[in-house]
Amino acid sequence: MSISFNPYQNTYTHTNNSFSRIPEAADNISGNGKIAEIKGNEQSDPYVRMQKRIGQIDCETCSNRKYQDGSNDPGVSFKTPAHIDPSVSASVVMSHEQEHVRNESAKAAGENRKVISQSVKLETSVCPECGRSYVSGGETRTVTKADNKKDFFMDNVKKIENKHFGKELDVRV
Repeated sequence: MSISFNPYQNTYTHTNNSFSRIPEAADNISGNGKIAEIKGNEQSDPYVRMQKRIGQIDCETCSNRKYQDGSNDPGVSFKTPAHIDPSVSASVVMSHEQEHVRNESAKAAGENRKVISQSVKLETSVCPECGRSYVSGGETRTVTKADNKKDFFMDNVKKIENKHFGKELDVRV
């Protein structure tokens, strides 16, 4: 029994209970199991795009993508451009943004300011070549206010202590 069909210009065959694709690019498989090069119109082939997404074919755009910090915060990572694998980009970018959160909290404490809120926003994108989604960047926002408001409770306690402290003496003989 033999069945064949052609969805989206990809040719599939069915012979003896096994599906296989008649690959145009399968002849280019290298020793590490990845397809070495893709020619011409094969780049728009959905099969080739899926192979890039799952890592069977190297996506040139993803392998050349670099991340660099654009802030003026000197104590964080990625001051020089560096590559991040798309599969771990979310955790690496979030870790980098948490460095900004930590630095802003320390800066606020050093300036006698109170942190009102801090938030991190991660931005995602889709690779145009392989279709893989990845975290493309992030933004940290910190809102602080001057901590010059008096604590009225402690002021009243101190007034009462000062008013009565040392005025009376209990002596027992």
